[in-house]
Amino acid sequence: MKLKERFPFISTTKGKVFVGFVALAIIFRLVIAAEMPVKIYMQAGYDDALSINQALTILAGKWLGAYNAGTLTKGLSFAFFLIANHFSQLSYPLFLCLFNMGAAFAIVRALTPLIRNSYLSGLSFLFLIFSPATLASEFSLRVYRNSLVFAAVLFVLAGVLGLYLRRKDTIKRRLPWSIVLMIAFPFFWFLREDSIWLVPLYLVATICTLFGIIVQDRQLGTTFKEKCRNFGRSLKAASKKKIGMNILLLLAPVLLTLGESLVISKINEDHYGIFTTNDRTKTSFAKLTENLIQIDNSKYDSQSIAENSGIWVSKKTLAQAQKVSPTLAKYHEGINWMVKDSIWPESWPVENGELPGDMFVWGLREMFQRAGLYKDGRENEKVFKKINQELEKGFETGQLTKKKMLFVSKQSNGKKLEDLGKVLNYMGAGGIETILYKSYRTDYGGSIFVANQPAQVILNLINVKSVSTIKKGMEAEAKRTKPLVRIINGLIWLYRILSPILLLISLGAMLKFIMIYFKKNETRTILADYLIIFLGLLLTYAVYLFGVSWFATWAPGGKGLFMFFYTGAAGVPLLQVVEILGIALVVRNVRGKLFESTAEIN
Repeated sequence: MKLKERFPFISTTKGKVFVGFVALAIIFRLVIAAEMPVKIYMQAGYDDALSINQALTILAGKWLGAYNAGTLTKGLSFAFFLIANHFSQLSYPLFLCLFNMGAAFAIVRALTPLIRNSYLSGLSFLFLIFSPATLASEFSLRVYRNSLVFAAVLFVLAGVLGLYLRRKDTIKRRLPWSIVLMIAFPFFWFLREDSIWLVPLYLVATICTLFGIIVQDRQLGTTFKEKCRNFGRSLKAASKKKIGMNILLLLAPVLLTLGESLVISKINEDHYGIFTTNDRTKTSFAKLTENLIQIDNSKYDSQSIAENSGIWVSKKTLAQAQKVSPTLAKYHEGINWMVKDSIWPESWPVENGELPGDMFVWGLREMFQRAGLYKDGRENEKVFKKINQELEKGFETGQLTKKKMLFVSKQSNGKKLEDLGKVLNYMGAGGIETILYKSYRTDYGGSIFVANQPAQVILNLINVKSVSTIKKGMEAEAKRTKPLVRIINGLIWLYRILSPILLLISLGAMLKFIMIYFKKNETRTILADYLIIFLGLLLTYAVYLFGVSWFATWAPGGKGLFMFFYTGAAGVPLLQVVEILGIALVVRNVRGKLFESTAEIN
């Protein structure tokens, strides 16, 4: 099909001007990426440096390197992204920018059945590629896995929604979106350890897609009984081979994710003696932290410590656990080091010099490594399993009691009913960050390298010629990039104004058209997809904010920082897609001719 036939609007002067505008905007976005220097933090051994070093060891044919307390703590998607970046010969910021652009194009293309206007599609694409989540220096300049979450979420949404909106089309037209999801979902799953929050949306969308494939345009009736009967008839009438192929395509992303998990686990077993993708949130170590976190310390700690959400496992809790577990008691010297002399109590100071929240988990791992573990995964499993058996026996005999709290995660502290107010407060802070971009800005900060690791090796990995450090060249780089920084912060400021307006319009449109949906039968077919996707995205956003807030309440005074850093990369794309759909719905209401049919869109 010729370009002009596919996009007839480019034959007009107005269309040509618009295409020129979009092209210039894309070039400008690439210039921003090319000119702004990256930040490399090699002192962050369990974060930035971990993935960078693992990418280097994979390239050297050594898998993830020597086994230690950090080796199997994070997903591998970012390490493989760095490897792909390396072979592309493009600089990291430029490669990342193209990755974000690909995700923006994918989601806009996926939504084409609902956005039957090329101008609106083009503006939506620009709206996404200039998102503050891709401009803020904590996401765009720092060589860290959070920089990929924005695009990864968009790619998964593109696959999920692309399939759902084409559920009545042929398999051939759905196949590209299945392929997108087959690649995007495993990548997203192994990017972070908390990726489960997107699963409910994926699951519900998959069921709805399969339902649409079976029913097609058949009327199911008005009563529940009629609908069930007619759905059964549709299911019987459908080709079993066709249904089977469609189910396989819909399940393929999950099956591939499971397959990749098995492959990674087997490679880890061959290298480290433990069959797992992650030995922090899985395996017997995860069960150990769960058991320690759930020990009720209200009988031997002061009320202020026992009820402090920033303290998951107190010093006295560790002492009590050692009385119950002789195996854990063997590590008493290491535990004393962890609570008194290690860096972890001071990493985020809380009452009485206790170990702060999540830092307890990292301190525990480091303690075991200092005491001689983390040389072989099998030996780790034996020790941790033995400790767990002793602690669980302590719970059974009454030597230990469990906290009377609600636990939604094995890797974080529980909450009481009165704690939910704090969680909601944090959710509000997350909403402010993802709607008003309160803490978003870009500025230049120098890189930090460590001894015995040549900086040039790391720069070669990400195809960057040079960077300034906090000790050298930072002032000159800050001066060079100052005009561009002003422009970027100006764009972020523009989004601070634009985003809440768009969101209010979108929510207002949704409420208005929900009422229209129930009043006018003739509009239901058109409105259903909009409203279902609206509801799905907003509920997913709420689930994500709740999960982050539940975890983040441990950090005293860290509400702003945590809710900015952990919600932005994933919360922002969800809301931006909601805003795009809201404007599309308003435009459809004003100029319905742009949405006359979806049959030709794939």
